[in-house]
Amino acid sequence: MSELKYLFDHLNEFERFKEDTNTAILTDIDGTISEIVDLPSDAIVSPLMQEILRKMCKKFKLIAVISGRSIVDIRRMIGIDKIMYVGNHGMEYMRNGRTFVEEDVKKYIPLIKQVTKKIKNDKSCHIDNILFEEKGVTLTIHYRLCKNPYGARKVIIDAIDKIEEINDLKISEGRKVIEIKPKVKHSKGTIFEKIIHEHYLKRVIYLGDDITDADVFDKIKELKENGEIDAEGIVVLSEEIPDYVKENATYYVESVAEVQKFFKWLSED
Repeated sequence: MSELKYLFDHLNEFERFKEDTNTAILTDIDGTISEIVDLPSDAIVSPLMQEILRKMCKKFKLIAVISGRSIVDIRRMIGIDKIMYVGNHGMEYMRNGRTFVEEDVKKYIPLIKQVTKKIKNDKSCHIDNILFEEKGVTLTIHYRLCKNPYGARKVIIDAIDKIEEINDLKISEGRKVIEIKPKVKHSKGTIFEKIIHEHYLKRVIYLGDDITDADVFDKIKELKENGEIDAEGIVVLSEEIPDYVKENATYYVESVAEVQKFFKWLSED
């Protein structure tokens, strides 16, 4: 793993992005532009961060948010029409005020509901403070608030493994969450590449803080090596991030506050 560089020691290396109005800024939400909180429904994007995002929308070619949250939830948190919203790790997106679900994902929705019901009915999963977040095309199970989070994780995994239909779905994990998703190729990395090509982007910054953001950092490395884009990946560090998430990021910041500070700098003329 190449050594990560602290962003604010290398701001001069981002002047080319700041001065180019064709630059695109793509970012995760939780842990990146919104603080991690115990309950997902309590998370907010601060008014100051929203104001800075609006300024960036006026200055740059594209501002997009790519999140594991649903489109409805993303829209609730940010509420800026000019931002492109991508939810459920790329499986749904909002364009011109309308929400679209990728065609190959739709057939999985009844199966996701069926599996969700079985997990919730499993008595072993009746754990205090466990949270089932049903997001239409995916299910996210949060165990951050459980008294023994890692014990709760094992119970949930064991319950999932007993469900026959789970073989037709994909299981992934994030920061104290387990996600059940359609078995399709969509990921933050694939939607990142799709956005790049559909919007003819050549200069891009991506910020993220979680396991699923590793797909984007990997994709940035691939596209840069192919000479397709000039891009940089910035990881927001935390104790919960595995080392492999950092492997293909180049820069780091240490908090949501530092992301806000960077965005403010980018938005200035």
